[in-house]
Amino acid sequence: LGLSLLLTSCWWTPQEIDPPQPEYEAVTMSRSALESSVQLMPPQSINKSGKIYIMESLMVINDVNRGFHIYDYSNPEQPVAVAFLNMPGATDVAMRGLTMYINQAVDLVTLYYNSSANTISVQSRNRNVFPQKMVPSGFADYSQNDQIIIDWIPID
Repeated sequence: LGLSLLLTSCWWTPQEIDPPQPEYEAVTMSRSALESSVQLMPPQSINKSGKIYIMESLMVINDVNRGFHIYDYSNPEQPVAVAFLNMPGATDVAMRGLTMYINQAVDLVTLYYNSSANTISVQSRNRNVFPQKMVPSGFADYSQNDQIIIDWIPID
């Protein structure tokens, strides 16, 4: 009797379980829009700070999935905002001198920052080096070949 009660409590049918509902929505861009989005803009406020990188008199702060805030760090007591590097989908940077190596969504972008003229020039773009950004909850699948995920936003 005990064994039969135990086994009946473990019985389920697939109809009893609802599939998980997506909690996030993908923010996407076309390949051409992603590549043309890289631009240097006037300083902006930080929305969601990420990694901070300091190289000599330059400080770069990642604004997760938006780009990078560039500061003159010659006086560490009072950094001065110089520019915002717009790069949707970017989350990390490495630097060697004034050459920046940035992951922008699925691409590895190499660009040169001219600090005296406050300009950038894209040196190269290695496409599809990284996988598409994963949904934070892990319960969604996104596969549109012509779109690149630059962020995930919660669904209200």
